[in-house]
Amino acid sequence: MLVEDVEAEATHDLRWRILRNRRAGAPVVFPEDSRAGAFHIAVRDVDETGTGSGAILAVASFIPEEITYRPGRTAVHLRGMAVDGPSQQHGLGRLLVTTVLERLRRDGVAVLWCNARDSAIGFYSRLGFEVVGDGFVLPESGVAHHVMLRDL
Repeated sequence: MLVEDVEAEATHDLRWRILRNRRAGAPVVFPEDSRAGAFHIAVRDVDETGTGSGAILAVASFIPEEITYRPGRTAVHLRGMAVDGPSQQHGLGRLLVTTVLERLRRDGVAVLWCNARDSAIGFYSRLGFEVVGDGFVLPESGVAHHVMLRDL
Protein backbone atom coordinates (compact mmCIF):
# COMPACT_ATOMS: atom_id res chain seq x y z
CA MET A 1 0.00 0.00 0.00
CA LEU A 2 1.16 3.50 -0.84
CA VAL A 3 0.31 6.39 1.51
CA GLU A 4 0.48 9.77 -0.21
CA ASP A 5 -0.72 13.35 -0.08
CA VAL A 6 -3.58 14.02 -2.50
CA GLU A 7 -5.74 16.95 -3.52
CA ALA A 8 -9.03 17.34 -1.63
CA GLU A 9 -10.98 16.29 -4.72
CA ALA A 10 -9.39 12.83 -4.54
CA THR A 11 -11.20 12.26 -1.21
CA HIS A 12 -14.67 13.09 -2.50
CA ASP A 13 -15.64 9.71 -3.96
CA LEU A 14 -14.95 7.78 -0.74
CA ARG A 15 -16.52 10.53 1.38
CA TRP A 16 -19.67 10.19 -0.70
CA ARG A 17 -19.77 6.39 -0.87
CA ILE A 18 -18.77 5.63 2.74
CA LEU A 19 -19.58 8.67 4.86
CA ARG A 20 -22.71 9.82 3.00
CA ASN A 21 -24.04 6.37 2.02
CA ARG A 22 -24.23 7.40 -1.66
CA ARG A 23 -27.05 9.87 -0.95
CA ALA A 24 -27.74 12.06 -3.97
CA GLY A 25 -26.58 15.61 -3.31
CA ALA A 26 -24.96 14.75 0.03
CA PRO A 27 -22.10 17.19 0.79
CA VAL A 28 -18.58 15.89 0.28
CA VAL A 29 -16.71 19.19 0.08
CA PHE A 30 -15.72 20.58 3.46
CA PRO A 31 -15.24 24.36 3.70
CA GLU A 32 -11.96 23.67 5.53
CA ASP A 33 -10.52 21.57 2.69
CA SER A 34 -8.68 24.57 1.28
CA ARG A 35 -7.70 26.19 4.59
CA ALA A 36 -4.03 27.11 4.86
CA GLY A 37 -2.13 24.15 6.29
CA ALA A 38 -4.82 21.59 5.47
CA PHE A 39 -3.69 18.38 3.84
CA HIS A 40 -5.32 15.21 2.57
CA ILE A 41 -3.91 11.68 2.66
CA ALA A 42 -4.87 8.59 0.69
CA VAL A 43 -3.89 4.94 0.72
CA ARG A 44 -3.57 3.55 -2.80
CA ASP A 45 -3.57 -0.06 -3.91
CA VAL A 46 0.08 -0.11 -4.98
CA ASP A 47 2.71 -2.47 -3.58
CA GLU A 48 6.46 -1.96 -3.16
CA THR A 49 7.07 -3.06 -6.75
CA GLY A 50 4.64 -0.44 -8.10
CA THR A 51 2.00 -2.96 -9.09
CA GLY A 52 -1.64 -2.87 -8.10
CA SER A 53 -4.78 -1.17 -9.30
CA GLY A 54 -3.76 2.29 -8.09
CA ALA A 55 -7.26 2.71 -6.66
CA ILE A 56 -7.72 4.92 -3.62
CA LEU A 57 -8.77 2.63 -0.78
CA ALA A 58 -8.75 5.03 2.18
CA VAL A 59 -8.70 8.79 2.73
CA ALA A 60 -8.53 11.35 5.53
CA SER A 61 -8.21 15.11 5.75
CA PHE A 62 -6.27 17.09 8.35
CA ILE A 63 -7.10 20.70 9.10
CA PRO A 64 -5.30 23.03 11.53
CA GLU A 65 -8.04 23.88 14.04
CA GLU A 66 -7.96 24.50 17.77
CA ILE A 67 -10.00 22.36 20.12
CA THR A 68 -11.68 23.89 23.17
CA TYR A 69 -10.63 20.92 25.30
CA ARG A 70 -6.94 21.88 24.88
CA PRO A 71 -6.94 25.69 24.76
CA GLY A 72 -3.76 27.34 23.53
CA ARG A 73 -2.30 24.12 22.14
CA THR A 74 -1.59 23.62 18.44
CA ALA A 75 -4.21 21.21 17.16
CA VAL A 76 -5.23 19.47 13.96
CA HIS A 77 -8.74 18.25 13.17
CA LEU A 78 -8.99 14.84 11.47
CA ARG A 79 -12.01 14.91 9.14
CA GLY A 80 -13.57 12.72 6.53
CA MET A 81 -11.74 9.47 7.20
CA ALA A 82 -13.22 6.81 4.96
CA VAL A 83 -12.08 3.32 3.99
CA ASP A 84 -13.58 1.53 1.00
CA GLY A 85 -16.00 -1.18 2.14
CA PRO A 86 -14.04 -4.25 0.97
CA SER A 87 -10.84 -2.78 2.47
CA GLN A 88 -12.28 -2.14 5.93
CA GLN A 89 -10.85 -4.13 8.84
CA HIS A 90 -7.49 -4.50 7.07
CA GLY A 91 -5.51 -1.81 8.93
CA LEU A 92 -5.78 0.99 6.37
CA GLY A 93 -7.36 3.46 8.79
CA ARG A 94 -4.66 2.65 11.33
CA LEU A 95 -2.03 3.16 8.63
CA LEU A 96 -3.42 6.61 7.80
CA VAL A 97 -3.47 7.76 11.41
CA THR A 98 -0.09 6.36 12.43
CA THR A 99 1.57 7.82 9.34
CA VAL A 100 0.16 11.25 10.10
CA LEU A 101 1.02 11.12 13.81
CA GLU A 102 4.72 11.15 12.97
CA ARG A 103 4.26 14.06 10.57
CA LEU A 104 2.26 16.10 13.09
CA ARG A 105 4.82 15.56 15.85
CA ARG A 106 7.59 16.74 13.50
CA ASP A 107 5.52 19.83 12.74
CA GLY A 108 5.08 20.65 16.45
CA VAL A 109 1.37 19.81 16.66
CA ALA A 110 0.26 19.03 20.23
CA VAL A 111 -3.22 17.54 19.68
CA LEU A 112 -4.98 15.50 16.99
CA TRP A 113 -8.76 15.44 17.35
CA CYS A 114 -11.84 14.31 15.50
CA ASN A 115 -15.61 14.05 15.64
CA ALA A 116 -15.75 10.26 15.79
CA ARG A 117 -18.82 8.31 14.84
CA ASP A 118 -19.92 6.38 17.90
CA SER A 119 -19.42 3.17 15.90
CA ALA A 120 -15.72 4.12 15.49
CA ILE A 121 -14.95 4.96 19.13
CA GLY A 122 -13.23 1.58 19.66
CA PHE A 123 -11.01 2.16 16.62
CA TYR A 124 -9.85 5.56 17.82
CA SER A 125 -9.45 4.36 21.42
CA ARG A 126 -7.07 1.63 20.27
CA LEU A 127 -5.00 4.39 18.62
CA GLY A 128 -4.70 6.33 21.88
CA PHE A 129 -7.60 8.77 21.47
CA GLU A 130 -9.90 9.60 24.38
CA VAL A 131 -13.54 10.67 24.37
CA VAL A 132 -14.18 14.19 25.67
CA GLY A 133 -17.53 15.90 26.14
CA ASP A 134 -21.05 14.84 25.37
CA GLY A 135 -22.27 13.09 22.26
CA PHE A 136 -24.00 14.87 19.38
CA VAL A 137 -25.48 14.20 15.94
CA LEU A 138 -23.94 15.86 12.89
CA PRO A 139 -26.70 17.17 10.62
CA GLU A 140 -24.94 16.28 7.35
CA SER A 141 -24.73 12.60 8.30
CA GLY A 142 -27.48 12.12 10.89
CA VAL A 143 -25.05 9.90 12.81
CA ALA A 144 -24.16 10.07 16.53
CA HIS A 145 -20.61 11.31 17.27
CA HIS A 146 -18.28 12.19 20.14
CA VAL A 147 -15.24 14.42 20.14
CA MET A 148 -12.10 12.35 20.59
CA LEU A 149 -8.56 13.60 20.94
CA ARG A 150 -5.02 12.37 21.24
CA ASP A 151 -2.28 14.37 22.87
CA LEU A 152 0.93 14.15 20.90
